[in-house]
Amino acid sequence: MHDGTFLRSLAVSGALLASNLVFAQGVEIVSPASNDVVNSPVRVVADFPRTAQIASINVSVDNINNYPAGAVTPLDLNIPVSQGSHLLTVTAVQDDGSQLTASRWVNVAAPLTAARNLSSGTLASPTSASTTSSTSGLSYWNIEEKSGWYTYPDQGHPVCSSTPVLTGSPSLDGASGKFYLGPTGQFNNCLWPILLGSSSTATHFTLDTHYRLSNPSVSQGIEFSSNKHVGTKWYKFSVQCSYYKGIFSVWDTAGGKWVATSIPCKRPSSSSWDHLTINTAISNGQAVFLSLTFNGVTHTINKSFNPITKSSSYSFGVHFQMNGNRGGNSYYGYVDQLTYKVW
Repeated sequence: MHDGTFLRSLAVSGALLASNLVFAQGVEIVSPASNDVVNSPVRVVADFPRTAQIASINVSVDNINNYPAGAVTPLDLNIPVSQGSHLLTVTAVQDDGSQLTASRWVNVAAPLTAARNLSSGTLASPTSASTTSSTSGLSYWNIEEKSGWYTYPDQGHPVCSSTPVLTGSPSLDGASGKFYLGPTGQFNNCLWPILLGSSSTATHFTLDTHYRLSNPSVSQGIEFSSNKHVGTKWYKFSVQCSYYKGIFSVWDTAGGKWVATSIPCKRPSSSSWDHLTINTAISNGQAVFLSLTFNGVTHTINKSFNPITKSSSYSFGVHFQMNGNRGGNSYYGYVDQLTYKVW
C-alpha cells in the first residue's frame, strides 16, 4: 500500500512537472530567428501566453549581461550585443513567482556592414531587418521588422494598429509584420508609411514583398507604394490590388486618381501568400511604372505620370495599406520579406 501511494505521488509530480514544461514552452521568441545574422543593437521580440500574469521580464546575453524589460507584453526591446555568436535568453517571472523562459542562438555581424556587396553575389540576403550598400545602390531587407512605422488613417475613422506587430505565425522566415484594420464605417482604409533614407541621385526602385490576409473575403483590396523626393518634386509609386475590380491599378500623382491596368489580381485564399514585385523609375521628370511581377508572372506596365510639388527633400520610403469593405468588417494583414532597392 505504501509503495502504491508513493508511485501515485510520483506520477502526479511527474504530470505537474510535464505540465509546467509545456506551459513554459509558451514563450515564443519571434525575432531574431534562430542562428540569424543580425546587426547590433539586436531587436528582441517575444510573445507570452495570454493567460500568463507577467510581473517582470529580463533578457540576458550568454547568461551574463542582463537587460530588464519591465512587464510590458509582447516584449520588443533593442539591446547592444558584440560581434560573434551569442545565446539570448528571455525570462519572465509571473505573479506567483514561477518562470517562463526561452533561449536562442544568434550571430551578430561586424559593425561595418559595407562588406555586404550586393553586386558580388557572395552573401545571401539577410534574414532580419537590415540595410546594405554597394556600388549598385542601397537595399533594405525585411522592412516589416524595422522600427519607424507609423499610422495614417487614409479614409474614414478606422481603428488601425499603431505599428506592425512582429509575429512568428504565419510567417515565411520566422517573423512577419501583423497589421490590423478595424473599420468604424463603410470603406475605411488604414495606411502605414515608413521613411527609409535619402539620396540625391537615385532614379530606379524595386519593391518586393510577400503578404497574406486573415480573411480575404472582407477586404476591398491592398496597396503597396514607394515614394521619392527630388528637391521640390514628389514622385509616388502606388500599386493597388482591387478585389472588387479584379485588377491592379497604378496611381496618377498629379491627376490624383487610380489608372487601371489589365493585370489580373484575384482574391486569395486565407492560407496563401501572394508575392508582389514592383519596378519603377524616374525618367524625363515623370514617375514611370515599368513592370509588375505577381506570383511569378511578369507584366509590362510602362505608364508615366507627373509628380506634385512639396517642400524640398531627397528622402524616400514605402507604405502598406489595407482597404475596408462596405460592411465595415475588420481583418489582419501579414507582410513578410519586404525589400526595397534603390539605385
